[in-house]
Amino acid sequence: MAEVLVVDDEPEIRQILTYMLEFAGHEVRTATNGEEAIAALEVRPPDCVILDVMMPRLDGFGVLRVRRERKLAPSARVILLTAMSGERDHMRGWELGADDYVVKPFDSEQLIDRVEELLRSTPGELAARRRVEQEQSALLERVETAFSRSTLTRRRGPGR
Repeated sequence: MAEVLVVDDEPEIRQILTYMLEFAGHEVRTATNGEEAIAALEVRPPDCVILDVMMPRLDGFGVLRVRRERKLAPSARVILLTAMSGERDHMRGWELGADDYVVKPFDSEQLIDRVEELLRSTPGELAARRRVEQEQSALLERVETAFSRSTLTRRRGPGR
């Protein structure tokens, strides 16, 4: 089917992802950190990258930045895999070129379905989806900011 690059500093996560992706018929390469991921992208662009965000030395956001700057694997689909679930983190991922966002712990079948869906998507569909996600993230961030200001004002009282 497709070649998938799995990038995660946790050996157990790499092993689980490799097993399930190979079982689904994909060829899998792995990298243990962001620097290895960049090297792998330079050698041979994969069809899809499953990229952990929080890694030592070069995190997933850094990989996306370098990928964009060097124009590495421009057609590869990217799924960010992370324990971070804040809207700012999501927005940052979308802005840097991620195509999807999966929060750990993840459901194996759902992750495979998302890989398959991304691989079927056209570049135009991906760009449109990224725009919608960015707009939603920006809106949610504004709502969260307004809510936190409102809560802070109520705690302090008016005019304090």
